[in-house]
Amino acid sequence: MDLLSGYGSDNSDNEPNANQTSAPIPTASTILRLNANPSVSLAYQGSMNATSSPKNTSTSLVVAGAPTASSKLANADRYAYNPSAPLPGPTPAPVHSGTFKQTNWNTGSVGAAGVYEKLQYDGATFDFHYDQYNSTGKTEAPGGGGTITEGDGKLGIERHTAIKRPSVMNSAPIASGEEPPKKKKKKKNTTDDDLEGDDGQFGIFTKPSQKELDLMEDSMTSVQKGELQEFQLQNRDEIEEKEKAKAHQLDDDNDTSVDRMLERKLSHLLPPRMAPGAVAGPSSTTFHGSSVRDYQGRSWIHPPSGVRPSDDHKCYVPTRCAGTIKNAHSKGVHAVRFFPGTGHLLLSAGLDGVVKVWDVKRRKVMRTYKGHTAAVRDVAWNGDGTRFVSVSYDRWVRLWDTETGECIKTFTTRRVPYCCKFYPLDDNFFVVGQSDNRVVCYDVEKGTVCQEYNHHLAAVNTVTFTEDAKKMVTTSDDKKVMVWEWDIGVPVKYISEPDMHSMPAVAVHPDGEYMALQSMDNEIKVYAAKDRYQIIRKKAFKGHQAAGFACEISFAASGRYMVGGDGNGRLWVWDWDKGRVLTKFNAHRKGPTRGVEWSPVD
Repeated sequence: MDLLSGYGSDNSDNEPNANQTSAPIPTASTILRLNANPSVSLAYQGSMNATSSPKNTSTSLVVAGAPTASSKLANADRYAYNPSAPLPGPTPAPVHSGTFKQTNWNTGSVGAAGVYEKLQYDGATFDFHYDQYNSTGKTEAPGGGGTITEGDGKLGIERHTAIKRPSVMNSAPIASGEEPPKKKKKKKNTTDDDLEGDDGQFGIFTKPSQKELDLMEDSMTSVQKGELQEFQLQNRDEIEEKEKAKAHQLDDDNDTSVDRMLERKLSHLLPPRMAPGAVAGPSSTTFHGSSVRDYQGRSWIHPPSGVRPSDDHKCYVPTRCAGTIKNAHSKGVHAVRFFPGTGHLLLSAGLDGVVKVWDVKRRKVMRTYKGHTAAVRDVAWNGDGTRFVSVSYDRWVRLWDTETGECIKTFTTRRVPYCCKFYPLDDNFFVVGQSDNRVVCYDVEKGTVCQEYNHHLAAVNTVTFTEDAKKMVTTSDDKKVMVWEWDIGVPVKYISEPDMHSMPAVAVHPDGEYMALQSMDNEIKVYAAKDRYQIIRKKAFKGHQAAGFACEISFAASGRYMVGGDGNGRLWVWDWDKGRVLTKFNAHRKGPTRGVEWSPVD
């Protein structure tokens, strides 16, 4: 490979001289070869010490690669090193592992920008020192020989005047040889007395002057100073009470509008909304039997001799109407419930606002319970039948003593209750489905709501307990079925399909494996009552016309038969296993068959 030797000049003025002779071509041992082609680097032969004169230095430029016409330049000053000029050509690749590489300091050359030395920089190192020199005015000397400041000329630049430029430490200009000022450290736990200069006079920690304090005191009100008189304090209390009453009235109006929106389908039937702080009306009871206790001292609600609860007995398909109780209520009957276990008493909820208990065998009313001012929608016994709860359109929930007829407690959330059910494992709790899309759980002892289940989008129609009362199933007018863990306000199962209809009546099969739901498409759907609660599509019961009516369904104690009503007043009996209709009766002539209950012992 041919090598082109650079040209140097001994003239300190750097003027072109025709008689100037070129420096000898360096030997192979002094030639630096680069990996990149073409690459241009400055190579300085010889060395330089502090006493050498710039005039005794020489400079040579070595180009590795094939010589070209552009590389044969006769003027060495064209390659004079100028740190402020952009680098010519690509950045040279590193040729050694060290930061610097030098040979001798004996020879050197003076160019237009200063003294040149034989030195090799890699691109990254040069950029670092170049930026450091321009920002601080000094950098490390080549080969680690001390530091270079402005005017030393060791970096190829000879400064005759101080260059004043901002440094990274201070925005003030730095003169040649001047140390940059150190950053002022902030004192810890600084007080107002420690602040000096502008911070002490105009800082945010400056103490206010006496004039400022006087102005602040003059601008303070009597309330801020705590100098109100007694009549002013009384007026302030009165104003606060008025504001609270106004806010309460506003909230009440908002709640009323929400209730009207939620209950719009029954707005023409529902009673007026309760006033805040309203109390339940008085209650009364009438006993219609011959004696409250029999000759053995037993209460009238005690099962008669020979009637015992039975979990395993044979049931038969009904063939005829065994009896009718006429004029039981002055209006329609919305729900009927057999006494738990024995079924010797029957509880009826009338649309006339009266609840009655009947002797099933004698078909005679035993006690009447009055207290509701509107139709009673639903009733439910507790576990042993000593108490029952009733819900009405008058927005009140009443807890009754079955034997004495006393109204033990009244409950209300100022919403219309739709259904009720005692918790099977603890008679101290019962749940109520309401018109505001919620299911609320009441604590009987405390008389307050202890839990809310709020995920439905319309009024809640039914509440049913499954899996030994560990879970609760609710249905609503929003055409959804939800499964809840007891005492947890978040549903664990959400059943909603595009073809689903509202299901206002639910009954659990005696074996606890399935539950039947009366759908508004004239069909009874069957779902699993545990695990995944999936629909059993192979089992469905049809034939009746129940659309538009919340006709209840019930199971025989053996689980073999299922019974339900329809909107035409008929009573239907299906075979549970085969799904076919066994028989039907014309039970009522003037209305739908709404409440249906199969006796637990017959």
